[in-house]
Parts: sequence; C-alpha cells; structure tokens
Amino acid sequence: MSENEIKQLKALNIKKLREKVKDIRAQLSEEERNAITYSKNFTLSLSNYCVNQCGYCYYNYKNPKQNDKDNLVLLSNEQIEIFIQKALQFNCKEALIMSGERPGSFLEVKKDLEKRNYSNFIEFVKNICTYLLDLNILPHINLGFLTYDEMKELKKFNASMGLMLESTSMKLFNKGGVHEHSPGKMSKKRVQHIRNAGKLKIPFTTGLLVGIGENIEDIIEDLHLIKNIHNKYGHIQEVIIQNFVKKEGIPYQPKKPIAIDDILRIIGIARIILENEIAIQIPPNLITGFEKNFIDMGVDDFGGISPFTLDYINPEKIWPQIDDLNKICKDKGYILKERLPIYNKFINKEGFCSENIKKIINNINLDD
Repeated sequence: MSENEIKQLKALNIKKLREKVKDIRAQLSEEERNAITYSKNFTLSLSNYCVNQCGYCYYNYKNPKQNDKDNLVLLSNEQIEIFIQKALQFNCKEALIMSGERPGSFLEVKKDLEKRNYSNFIEFVKNICTYLLDLNILPHINLGFLTYDEMKELKKFNASMGLMLESTSMKLFNKGGVHEHSPGKMSKKRVQHIRNAGKLKIPFTTGLLVGIGENIEDIIEDLHLIKNIHNKYGHIQEVIIQNFVKKEGIPYQPKKPIAIDDILRIIGIARIILENEIAIQIPPNLITGFEKNFIDMGVDDFGGISPFTLDYINPEKIWPQIDDLNKICKDKGYILKERLPIYNKFINKEGFCSENIKKIINNINLDD
C-alpha cells in the first residue's frame, strides 16, 4: 500500500470506521448481512514440542505449566479416543488438530511415534484424520509450517487448514523481540505456506496476532498482503484478529497490553481492506463483554467454540456458552449460525473440496 493509503486508514477514528464498515456490509444480501457464524469444535492438541520459542507463547513445552501433564510429547491413543467419544456426545462437527511446529524433529517425539509404528508425525496426523472422517467429524489442521508435499498429502483428509501469519514485522526478530528465537516465524516461510495452500486449493484460515510489538503500519501492510494473496488464489476463508493476552510465566510482559479500542480499530481497518470477500473472526473468549462492539465493527465469525476442550493458547480464557452468544447476537439483530470448518462457498468450488470430504459433509446435519 502507498504511504498515503496507510495514512488515510490510520486517521480513521472508531466512529468513522464503523460508518465505513456499515456501508461495506450493506452490499451483502440481508441473510448474509445478519448472520454471525461459529463452528462447534473440539481440539486435539497432539504435542506442544515446538522448534520456535516465541516470547508471548504459554503453549510451548519449555514454559512451565500448572499441571506437569500439560507439557506433552505426544497425545496418547487412549486420550485421543476419549476426546473423540466426548466430541460425538456433544455433536461436534469439527476437530481442530494442533501442535507445536515440527514436533517430529524432536528425539522424544520420534521415539514415541516409532513405538506406535508411525514413520513420521504427518503419518500420525493422517491416521487421526482418517479415523475422524469415518465418524463424520471434519478435521481442520493447524500444525505450524508445513511443506508443499505435506500439505498436498493432508489435503484429501482435511476440510480446511490454517496457519497464522501473525506478523511480518522484522523488528520482532531483534534482540529481546518476541520472535528472536523463532526461526519458523520468518515471514518468508509463513507467506510461502499460505501461497502453497492457494496453489493446492485448500480452504484456508490465517490471521494476525496483535499486541506483540508491531505497529499499526505493520498491521495494515500485513492485511493488505493477505488480501493480495487471496486475490491471486481465492482460498482464504477467514482472517483471525487475535489479541495478545498477558500471562504469568512467559517472557513477554508488556507494560501496557493492547487496548480494546485499538483492537476495534484494527477490525474496522481489516473489514475495509478485506471487504466482504473474507470473513473476519475474533476469538470471543478474548474479548468478553465487548462482543457487541466487535459485531458493530464488522466481525462476522466467532470461530471454533468447544463445549469441553480448552483454548490451549489461552487456557485461562474460558469459551463462552453458545446460548449466551446467541442472545448477544439476537440483541443486536443478528442470527448466530453454526457452520462447518469449510465455508459453504468452497464446497462446490472446483478443486477445493475432495470427494471424500463432500461425502462426510452430506452426512452432517447442522440443525442437530
């Protein structure tokens, strides 16, 4: 973007942003305009062994946890089965499968995989996805950086995939910056991953982590970058704007966490840049009490909400009750609608949804 375009966006206050967002949303049909979506999901956190040591991350295995069992080499087969059976009881449609980045590069993880007769971590993930599909649960993986071939192999077993861009700001890699010890967070790798997803026609989720040392110019540039990638490949379903939440026991301790008004401004700017082409998601457990403000500013998706698993990135932030979110939306004149991890427009878009995934989708009733 030009310096002048960035300057114009920076100059917009919340009132002006809200007006512009309203005009953009008015271009949608009444049904689309009045819907706020979410996915009923659960999380399989397979391993928090990670090659990155981000300053803001509680999830990483090197950070001490309240419970020693929260640092996990590899989720046991028995625990996977318990989670899946519980998900079936709650009628979850999506399984978010997450891990640290490249856990299979650690000797401890390799040994555990060998014990279970897996040659590598991707094979382990593929086996879990296959089992989920047999039970009419749609997998969505977010495993950190993957190669083109790994993504290609996993596509036929996943409804969608994700990777947060987070931030391309190089100052975060300076001494004392949150990405100083995080080689996997280099923007070149993250951008390549998102582009490869486009080349492979994978319905994709990405997003920004805000409040980690970037500035508003960085955020505007990154949103514009995401839009440009989508314009070329047409594969990005949603962009998450995730605000950093301060925690004890992690290196990054900002004196002043990002303010709600600043997050609202970012959401408004995101809607202006992304228009109605890409959904904008904010984790509702991170903005409790301000949901209505974010709906006004253009948020149209609350992401995956689990009835029984934690937000492993922010475990102290409990997921809201669906009934409570439904009431909040209704009070604002919106309808809260459950969706699948693959957005409807991608199901029949040529090359974006494999036949075996379509068969599972046909078996799922969102009204249950």
